[in-house]
Amino acid sequence: MSKKQLPHEFSDLEVWVQDWALTSEAARYQKLHTVTLEQLKPFYEAMLPRIDTVLTYLDQYTISKLPADALVLYNLAMTFAETAHPLDLNWKDVDFPDAYPWQGFEFRTVSATG
Repeated sequence: MSKKQLPHEFSDLEVWVQDWALTSEAARYQKLHTVTLEQLKPFYEAMLPRIDTVLTYLDQYTISKLPADALVLYNLAMTFAETAHPLDLNWKDVDFPDAYPWQGFEFRTVSATG
C-alpha cells in the first residue's frame, strides 16, 4: 500500500502527484516545455476547479512550517500556476516557434546568485 501524500481533503488529486508535484522552478519549467497541450490539459482541468480550495488550505501555514502532505500540495499548486498559462491564453502549443530556446535558461537559487 502506498503512503498517502496529500491532505485527505485533496485525495482526488493524488493521481497527479508523481508527475506534477514538482519541487523546483527548474523542474516545473522543464515539465511545461516537455509536455504537449494534450498532456497538460487533464492536469489543468483537474486542478482548475480545486485551486481556490487548495490555496485557502495552504494559507493556514507559513511556507517554512508546511507539514509534509501540505508541502506536496503546495508543489502541485506551484506546478499548476507555472504551467497553466498556455491553456489560460488559448495557445496552440506550450511554446512559441523561434522564441528563445527554453533549454538556454539557467535557474539559480538565491544563494547561488550572490
